[in-house]
Amino acid sequence: MTDAQPTLTIDGQEAPFTPGETIYQVATRLGKNIPTLCYDERLEPFGGCRLCAVEVEGVRNPVASCTAQASPGMVVHTATERVESLRRTLLEMVASENPTVQVDPLRGYASQELGLLVERYQADTGRFAGAYSGCSKPEDHNPFILRDYELCISCYRCVRVCAEREGDYAISVMNRGFQTRITTEFDGLLEDSACTFCGQCIHTCPTGALADRKALRFALKAEVG
Repeated sequence: MTDAQPTLTIDGQEAPFTPGETIYQVATRLGKNIPTLCYDERLEPFGGCRLCAVEVEGVRNPVASCTAQASPGMVVHTATERVESLRRTLLEMVASENPTVQVDPLRGYASQELGLLVERYQADTGRFAGAYSGCSKPEDHNPFILRDYELCISCYRCVRVCAEREGDYAISVMNRGFQTRITTEFDGLLEDSACTFCGQCIHTCPTGALADRKALRFALKAEVG
C-alpha cells in the first residue's frame, strides 16, 4: 500500500502536490494568477523580483512562491491585502527605473509583461524617482537584436536562458545595484561574443529591452509603404 499524496491548502482549497514542487507550481495548477517578472518556467527558479510573494501561515514574512517548496499541511494565502500592497509597491519601484513601460508588442513574445502588471495593479509609475539602471547599446548594429537597456529591470532572464537553455553564456551581468548592467564578454558587441542570435533572450525579456529588430523593421516598412 502506497502512502497518500501530500496536500497543502491554497486560498482555502486543498491541493495535492508532488514532493519537490514549489508553491507557485501548485498554485498555478489551481488557476491562481500569481504575478512574476523574473520567472520563466523553462528556467531554474530565481526569486529575484519577489512579485510572486505569498503568505504562509506560521511564517512571519511573505515568501517567494517560485522558490519555496510545498510541504504537507502548509496553508498559503496568495492575494491578501498585505501581499497585494507589496506587489504594487515593488512594481512602482521597478517602473521608476524605466523611461516607459508601454512598448511595441513586436519587440518580443514577453515584452508586454511589465506593462500589463503595472496596469493590473494600477501602479503609480511616478511615485519613486529611481535612477535608470540600464545603458543601451545603440552602437551594436547587428541586424537581429536591439539592445535597449534603458528598459532593463535586471530580471536576468536573458542571462539565464542563454546559459541554461542554449549553453552559450553570451550574456552576462556586471556591477551591482543601480550600476548593474546586462552585457557581453568584455562589454563588447554581440557579433563578437558567443551569441548565435537564436532569439531566446528576446522572447523571454518582460520589458522589450531586448527586441526583435527584424520584426520592428518589417512593421516600420509596412507603415511607410
